[in-house]
Amino acid sequence: MDAFETLGIPRALAISEEELRAAFREAGKRVHPDAGGSEADFALVQQAFATLASASKRLKHWLTLRGEAGDDRGVIAPELMDLFGQVGTVMQRADAIVRKRGEARSALVLAMLEGETQSCREAVEAAISSVDAALAVETAVFPAIETGEVSAAQAARHVRNLAFLEKWRANLQERFARLL
Repeated sequence: MDAFETLGIPRALAISEEELRAAFREAGKRVHPDAGGSEADFALVQQAFATLASASKRLKHWLTLRGEAGDDRGVIAPELMDLFGQVGTVMQRADAIVRKRGEARSALVLAMLEGETQSCREAVEAAISSVDAALAVETAVFPAIETGEVSAAQAARHVRNLAFLEKWRANLQERFARLL
């Protein structure tokens, strides 16, 4: 499957969220079962959207369509290790607070935990912002990848970094929701 073709958009790495959503809506209108399409075709459109909505999956798919490897498994770049430490620490802190809140037997204990909970929410938000900044750095390379200034091997490293960053972001968002 060519996700770009399925959604009717050019094969490019730098795609805005608005452009992607608009392409999904248009493709969905054409193939939705309520509009005379099939469930299988609509599922394909949904799969294409999921592939292109993720920067790591989009880059991996783009490389695959070009016949190049884009493995998302492996180690992250050394420059992301400090961020990994920050994310891990914040997630452990959030898990501990969620555990304490779950073990609380009274409203008073929950109230006493509120300051710590709010502080942790702020730390999670800060970690999400740091991950978002790292994602922006990784995706800023997309134009250079498209023009061939960045080798396929280097692009594969970006696939891995993006996959880790997206996973960290999702984990942090999940922790934040549990702290509400």
